[in-house]
Parts: sequence; structure tokens; C-alpha cells
Amino acid sequence: MRKISVRLTEQHYELLDELVRNGEYASISEAIRDAIRKLIAEKMEVLEKYQKLKSFS
Repeated sequence: MRKISVRLTEQHYELLDELVRNGEYASISEAIRDAIRKLIAEKMEVLEKYQKLKSFS
């Protein structure tokens, strides 16, 4: 696993911290990893749909 640095707005940090305090995630890092996984899955789905449409033309 690679380690990176990310700058967040104070508001984003506070919202992530609230999720952690409410027990949704064990840490802010875990919440960010979950968000990235969801983003990648969403973008891959869009890309797959685009490629299927492109193959029909």
C-alpha cells in the first residue's frame, strides 16, 4: 500500500471526522479509501457503458 498526502478543506475534514466519531469508519484514512473505491467503481461503470456503446457503432 502506498502512502500519499492529501489536502482537505476544513469543512471536508470536519465532515470526515464526524463520520469517524459516529462509528461509520475506524479512521479518516479508511473513509477516504472507501470514497476512492466508490469513485473508481462509478467511473469504471461509466467507461464500460461507453465502450459497449462505442462497439455498437
